[in-house]
Amino acid sequence: MNSKGRYATKNQSVRKIIHLGRPFTSLLVGLGVLAACVAGAGLTVVESWLPVTLATLVGFLFGLASNALNDYFDIEIDKIAHPERLLPSGILKPKTYLAFSVTMFALCFILTYILSTISTLTVLAMVAVATVLQIGYELGIKKKKAAGNLLIGFQTALGFIFGGIIVGGLEATFVMALSSFLAIVGREIIKDIEDIKGDIDRSTLPKLIGPKNAGVLASFLVILAVIISILAFYPFQIFGIGYLVLVIVSDCLFIGSIPTVFQDPNKARKLLKVAMLIALIAFITGRILP
Repeated sequence: MNSKGRYATKNQSVRKIIHLGRPFTSLLVGLGVLAACVAGAGLTVVESWLPVTLATLVGFLFGLASNALNDYFDIEIDKIAHPERLLPSGILKPKTYLAFSVTMFALCFILTYILSTISTLTVLAMVAVATVLQIGYELGIKKKKAAGNLLIGFQTALGFIFGGIIVGGLEATFVMALSSFLAIVGREIIKDIEDIKGDIDRSTLPKLIGPKNAGVLASFLVILAVIISILAFYPFQIFGIGYLVLVIVSDCLFIGSIPTVFQDPNKARKLLKVAMLIALIAFITGRILP
């Protein structure tokens, strides 16, 4: 192989390594915490810029740590369902993923400790609980039917509550937590439909009730999340018109993903991820614009 070929291969490997910890998905976790802070405090969130910044970083780092840990434990499944990923393709070794995850968790706790000194000790307890649950999920909870899906949904909702506690505003974040819980559980079921061939040793919902029935349940949860997102504008009037405009776009993507669940679960999962990003922006906009 000539020097250009070696450079191209090395450059390609570097680009793939950047995906360690699934940074886009992890960024959504951090953005979720930020959105909860803005939703809870409105424009006055700028007065709490330091704890809000630290909380957002904690969410991002926790996402990186959790995703890397998930990939570490799911290497055999991904050899079948996602052979292109870094671990099953052999680009990175399992110990690299484990070391990365431990490092990110450690940084997460360091920042949370700093955050607890300027906010409340409750946030430190919440991150500790979330970490224990995440490790428990990887060690066995995810193998027990729908328990794993519910736990991931709970973890996501906990992130919104975490942001609300930081700024002392839980009313708006409760709606966000409930809507996101339903959407995330639906998305996790769709992921299980996508990975059904690789989930050899797991009693996932699609294996228990069949992919079609699991798809129906996932679709129902997504629709319920959409309904709750609209109720946040009317009649509860928690968010303004800016929220309504963006959340309609997000809800259209949520609803549009439903037929895709039965045709292409991978595409449906990606649509839901984009819809969630727009929903988070909607939550932020809804408290800034009247």
